[in-house]
Amino acid sequence: MKWKMIIADDEFNVRQGLQEVVDWGEMGIEVIALAANGQEAYEMCIAYQPDILLTDIRMPMLDGLEVAARLKEATPLMRIIIISGIQDFNYVKTALKLEADGYLLKPIKLEELAETVSQVVASMEAERSKKLQLERLELNLKESMPVLKEKFMVDLLTGLFKNGAEIRRKLDFFQMVLEEEASWKVALFQMDEYAKAVELYSEKYRNLLGFSVRNIMDDILSKVKTAVAVSLKEDEYAVLFPCSRLEEESIMELCQEIVHAINTYLKISISVGIGNRVGSLTDVHISCQEARSAVEYKFFTGKNSIVDIRDIGEARMELDLNAVYDGQMKVIQLMKLGDAGTVRLKVAEILQDLSSNRSIPAGYVQSICVEMVTLASKAYLELGEQLESAELSLPDMINGIYRQDHVHGLADMMQDFLERLTSHMAQRHSNKNAGTIRKIKDIITSRYMENLSVSLISEEIFLSPNYISLIFKKETGESITEFMTKVRIEAAKQLLQDRDLKVLDISEMVGYENATYFSTVFKKYTGLHPQKYRSLYPPE
Repeated sequence: MKWKMIIADDEFNVRQGLQEVVDWGEMGIEVIALAANGQEAYEMCIAYQPDILLTDIRMPMLDGLEVAARLKEATPLMRIIIISGIQDFNYVKTALKLEADGYLLKPIKLEELAETVSQVVASMEAERSKKLQLERLELNLKESMPVLKEKFMVDLLTGLFKNGAEIRRKLDFFQMVLEEEASWKVALFQMDEYAKAVELYSEKYRNLLGFSVRNIMDDILSKVKTAVAVSLKEDEYAVLFPCSRLEEESIMELCQEIVHAINTYLKISISVGIGNRVGSLTDVHISCQEARSAVEYKFFTGKNSIVDIRDIGEARMELDLNAVYDGQMKVIQLMKLGDAGTVRLKVAEILQDLSSNRSIPAGYVQSICVEMVTLASKAYLELGEQLESAELSLPDMINGIYRQDHVHGLADMMQDFLERLTSHMAQRHSNKNAGTIRKIKDIITSRYMENLSVSLISEEIFLSPNYISLIFKKETGESITEFMTKVRIEAAKQLLQDRDLKVLDISEMVGYENATYFSTVFKKYTGLHPQKYRSLYPPE
């Protein structure tokens, strides 16, 4: 782009010479007209709007200074270089007052002319560059306005702005019509199980999902002109409702409409928390905090919940910590015993008790669960077992607990984790018990003829009588005494076939000192007295 210039001089040779002796094109200038007097120069400048006027001072009709004065008023951006053959300081002073961009004396030296014009061109180019930069900045600002406006609303809802005057300046800058002193309340929309909803999709899908949610919200809220929707996070949106224009029922209905539309069109469940009414924009962050507290109760109420903070109330958290601790210890005890079924029931009972108290935050329930799985893992390790053997990871479990956004899902996760540990403990007990039972049976089958008892056997294997009686019954379905009796009677049945042995002797041989008692036990076990049983085997 070349700069346009008009040359004005009443002498033909001078103006022609000025046009021809200088290589204006090399300097980035195009001479578009020549003027023979001041009036003509003025009219050409008004008509052609050149960037530079190179003019003599003394010309007919209007002199150069008068032309310059008029042009500075009509076209203040035009640059004017004055040429004078009169070395009069008064002309110089007048030219300076008019803020002429250059002053040359006749006879003109080409070097001085080129230098003066070059300085003017450099000044114009710098100004044009600055103007272009400013235009780019203004364009960028205009293009960024929606993002900046959204950022302002996020900062307002999160409590960054506490000064009403500052909020007003921002509203004026963004040309937002919000009544600063009106009453407002905030609804916080939070996608349910967002991570699961988008884990199979690309980043592009996530962005499209957020864009689609905002489109639905903005479309529904368009009927309420001063309601403002804001994207707080990928899965979280807030709506600022004007209470002065909307009834409480209308706000609830709009929230329900938004939830239903998102369910229907995007197949995504979303829950809402609604804060209390506040009296000015400086306090909307309080309503937003309350809305966040309310939406957290979807942990108890489930997906697609709409919870008003007023429905929760201000009840203080009441919790019997001793009962919670006792419940945790009971679960650990049942796990150690390998009682998987009861463990599952006990975990469900604990979580049901916690969730029935709406004053308990979701985060506290999650922390109780983290504590429980930590205690269970510790007990498991103390017994010489590794979590990896049950294909479990404590860090993964803890992360999973805090990712759960509903108590039912948390209960399932807890039950599965603890049930798996309990099953491994049960298997461990079973393997250990099998060895113990084998020892008990070996002692009885090899020494049944002695005066054996459960107490004597327990001493042999260094376990308590109650414990060996419990596991023996559990694993075999019969008591130790019943097994011992069976072994003794089976041995007696073999001995009774030998007619040389007396019943009294056989009684002692199988561990019974009292023959009468032996006969009673034998009849109870076989249905026959020893002698009657012997008669079933005639002598050979």
